[in-house]
Amino acid sequence: MARSWTSMVARLPFWQLLMYGGAASLLFFGGSLALGLSQGRVWPTLSLIGTSIVLEAQPAAAASIPLGFDPPTGAGISILANMIAVPFILVGFRQAVRRFRFLRRRMEKAEALSRKYGRYGVWVLAPLCPLLGAYACLAIGSILRWHPLRVLLAVVVGMVISAFVIAYGGMALLQFVHL
Repeated sequence: MARSWTSMVARLPFWQLLMYGGAASLLFFGGSLALGLSQGRVWPTLSLIGTSIVLEAQPAAAASIPLGFDPPTGAGISILANMIAVPFILVGFRQAVRRFRFLRRRMEKAEALSRKYGRYGVWVLAPLCPLLGAYACLAIGSILRWHPLRVLLAVVVGMVISAFVIAYGGMALLQFVHL
């Protein structure tokens, strides 16, 4: 009998989840750094990566234009850098639910409320992502016990669309001002 991916991940020990999360975070960091270095900008790239980790992808996408990045590169760096913390957030939240019984009980109540909206209700996180941020939307999806891959997909879709809209909008505004 084939097991689902989430049930296999749920059985992994904490240290393995942390190791896989760290590897994914290193890949996201390497991708964002390589994208920035392809433009020949070391310090602006590191600044944009730090901004994206701390303040989310949308403010970093807006900051990429004054730092001299073109919109696709600035949005790409912002998105990849914002994803650096995501594996640790998901692993940490899962571990907290496993360890704390009171949190697990509250999550079961939330799961009962959100069960009927779980398949399609998760897509409400895509438009909420630019407003609340990716980290908050991941927490909301985890609290409501929605499928983790659907939550991640909805958050990434919202983050990608908003980062590109902000980066291209910032470039258009800058060109309009310089007319």
